[in-house]
Amino acid sequence: MSGAAQYFSQSYGEARQRFLGAAKAAGATVNHHVHPLTGPSGETLATDVARFGPRDATRVLGIGSGTHGVEGYCGSGIQTAFLTEGFAKDLPAGTAVVFIHAINPYGFAWNRRVNEDNVDLNRNFLDHSKPHPENPGYEELADAINPPDLSPETMAASRARLKAYADEHGAAAMQHALSAGQYTHANGVQYGGREPVWSNRTLRRIIREEMGNAERVIFVDIHTGLGARGAGEMICVEPETSGAYERMRRWWGDIVHSTVGGASVSSHVPGSIPVCFTEELKGREVTSGGLEFGTVPIREVTVALQSDNWLHQNGGAANPHAAEIGRLIRDAFYVDADDWKEMVTAQTRDICRAALRGLQD
Repeated sequence: MSGAAQYFSQSYGEARQRFLGAAKAAGATVNHHVHPLTGPSGETLATDVARFGPRDATRVLGIGSGTHGVEGYCGSGIQTAFLTEGFAKDLPAGTAVVFIHAINPYGFAWNRRVNEDNVDLNRNFLDHSKPHPENPGYEELADAINPPDLSPETMAASRARLKAYADEHGAAAMQHALSAGQYTHANGVQYGGREPVWSNRTLRRIIREEMGNAERVIFVDIHTGLGARGAGEMICVEPETSGAYERMRRWWGDIVHSTVGGASVSSHVPGSIPVCFTEELKGREVTSGGLEFGTVPIREVTVALQSDNWLHQNGGAANPHAAEIGRLIRDAFYVDADDWKEMVTAQTRDICRAALRGLQD
């Protein structure tokens, strides 16, 4: 195995070991934020941070992986490739690069998109003291989105119900119902939680510790599961009239799309990670986006999410279908093929090099 593919792993434990080894070899300053739970083999779970550049850097580029757990196979491989290649060598004065590995280590280790509380972390960064956003489409379709079993008959009925909704209300409404998040069904997919979860609190601490002195911050959060196979889109959660969107388009061109106007492959999602950065870095110039790579057709992604959710309401790892569904969910968010790994690594490299140049504007 050669090229970028050699840096990708087959388990969270292997990915963490490779990341930490590459960070040490590259001379990074490394900090570990250890999770209170353990992995399937009893291994330590942690969000690990590798830093390059002075503590008082006024310009910081952050590169994140594993916000959605199992999507960390992609992001971790890219981060490890960058560390090995010397991406952060010879930085401009006053500039730092911060790699945040496995933001949701539990989901990564257990092959889940969600965390230990069944919470989708990218729906959790909001003010939980206020009323949570409503998702009427999800409420209407909850039984179809979260089927009681995975029999062919039940799954066919689920598909038919979802298709009927899309035919009546449109594809955008269907996607919003499925993916915009919900705060009423704690055992359902796309649950945003009712309080800040461990990964939320930990990421906020990392931002304060690693970026607190910065005047300008760019954060690239690597995601998978939406779009054409291997194609990258930089998702902006700000409107097209915003400064953040203008900067992103200037640096990265027409791969940037805003969720606000409906141009993105993603629905507009409340409580996503960019909110966290703007809250923790008030008064600073913050440009935060999700770099999304396509994997398999969206229908396969939906079935994988439904199957994973059913599994963890029905015994989890003890269920006889656990291994099969674990492979299904991983394959939906990680294409274990050399050409795909080369594609996502090359695109992220271009994005992050442009980000470093953008910090010097």
